[in-house]
Amino acid sequence: MDKTLDLKRKQFSKALASLKKSLEEEKNDLVRDSAIKRFEYSYELCWKTVKIFLSDRFGEDVFSPKECFRALRKNKLISDEDTELLLRMTDDRNKIIHTYSESFSEELYEDIAQVYYQIMEKVYKILN
Repeated sequence: MDKTLDLKRKQFSKALASLKKSLEEEKNDLVRDSAIKRFEYSYELCWKTVKIFLSDRFGEDVFSPKECFRALRKNKLISDEDTELLLRMTDDRNKIIHTYSESFSEELYEDIAQVYYQIMEKVYKILN
């Protein structure tokens, strides 16, 4: 097993645990913003770990988050629906770091709590 992949998986696991902990707190503005920040670094670790996994397991070199998620689908590791969700998550992550909108922050928090955390957890299980 590649030590880099093992290290990234451990970091990804810790990031997901941190995100889950923030989602378990009673929601207020600070908790919401904390969850969004934890989502951002969980997302980064998600796609970067997938990138290493694809290189190690399939010899595929991919260079962007969307490319990584499409490659998971191409290799039959996730469904079309999961791929679409991961691509939407990528768009939302990009939107939140480039713009700030209170209403979008609220929407994103709900998506993180209801679907994005779960899809990242699913990806983590695939990587193991």
